[in-house]
Formats: sequence, structure tokens, C-alpha cells
Amino acid sequence: MKILNTSFLAGVGFAVFFANPVSAYEESRFLGIDRDADGVISQAETEAYRERLFKEYDLNSDGRVEYEEYVQAENLRPVTAPAHSEVPVPDEYREMDSDGDTIVTLDEIKAAGVKRFKMLDKNNDGKVSKEEFVSPGL
Repeated sequence: MKILNTSFLAGVGFAVFFANPVSAYEESRFLGIDRDADGVISQAETEAYRERLFKEYDLNSDGRVEYEEYVQAENLRPVTAPAHSEVPVPDEYREMDSDGDTIVTLDEIKAAGVKRFKMLDKNNDGKVSKEEFVSPGL
């Protein structure tokens, strides 16, 4: 009986941990951006992160991210949906596509990063700390 209770509690613990992926995701995202591991994200690290993000989105490496590339890179279309079925445009893509032409350039993705960096840097010290790094992040 004791083994059963322990197994049950462990299962509940795992369920609670995986039911709340936001905190784990945000922490891992922060660590992925903070390349020098000094506990804060600099503007240079933000720019480097945005460049990596752009390369991930630019699936055909033509120097621009069309919406369909973004949909595929972010796995926004359900697996059971027909290929190229319509997917609503998320706010993040609209934010990056500053001129509204449905294509995101490297300059646009960097500009969106600068905008988010300024919003997150609450104390204006030129760095984003773990406490300042809140969803949706950079």
C-alpha cells in the first residue's frame, strides 16, 4: 500500500509539473538567450537571439520569413489539418511584421526584439533580469 501511495504521489507531482510548462519554458528560454550566463540578458544577447530566431523561421534561407514558413517553424498547424490550411495570424507574427506585408525581414524581427527589450527592462539599466523576464519574453 505504501508503494502504491508513493507511486501515486510521484505521478501527481509529475502531472502538476508538466501541467504548468510556462514557468519551465520561460526559464529555459531565458537561459538560451543569456549566452554568457551572467544572469541578465543584454541588448547584444537579444539581437543575437533574434538573429538565431530568424534563421530558424527562414526555412528556405531566402532572407525573409513568409507567414507559411513561420507556421511550419512554430508547428502552428495541427497535424490532422490539411497541408496549407489556414492558420490565424498570432500577435507575435503581427508584432514582427511591422509593415503588414505578411513577410518578416531580419530588420523587422530585430526591431521587435528591441521593442520587447525596452518593455521588459523596467529599471532601464540596459539589461533584462530574470525578474523582469516575463511572458512573452524576447
